[in-house]
Amino acid sequence: MKNEDSVARSKNKKRKALYKYTAMAILTTVSLIFFTVEAALPPIPIQGVKVGFSNVVTLVAIFLLGKWEAFTILVMRIILASIFAGSVLSFGFSIAGGVMAFIIMAVTADLFGEKKIWITSVLGAVFHNAGQLAVAVAVTGTPRIFIYAPVLLLSAIVTGTIIGVVSSAILAGPLKRQ
Repeated sequence: MKNEDSVARSKNKKRKALYKYTAMAILTTVSLIFFTVEAALPPIPIQGVKVGFSNVVTLVAIFLLGKWEAFTILVMRIILASIFAGSVLSFGFSIAGGVMAFIIMAVTADLFGEKKIWITSVLGAVFHNAGQLAVAVAVTGTPRIFIYAPVLLLSAIVTGTIIGVVSSAILAGPLKRQ
């Protein structure tokens, strides 16, 4: 009887792991698709500003799968996007912005929860822009680039709010945890 329980627990554990890894693969693919579609859209007239649709996946993954899994999805998306559509320089900008955004979102997700996910999203967008500005200054050696910070801050508030509202709707919809 004990052996049967042990086998059943082992199968259940394997099933959960398979579900988690499958969900991570699917979400990585969705994130990469969002990135690719956004890259194909006409650019926003403000230099360096994007909505960042793939960040929806990161936020949703934090709440549905966990922080480590969401971080893995983010890094895989950045690596794959850089391989398929970028360069070493774009990888540097993306990884710096992505990691900075992820750190603040991982910390504030617990603080604000799903009800105020838009705040977490806005903070993530602000820190993403800060990370990218830091890389721009490091690459160019021109601290004057920080003069662009107010424009990026305003865009982060707008785009972060959009991404937060979309993420909230997804978490409240068919993916809602039981």
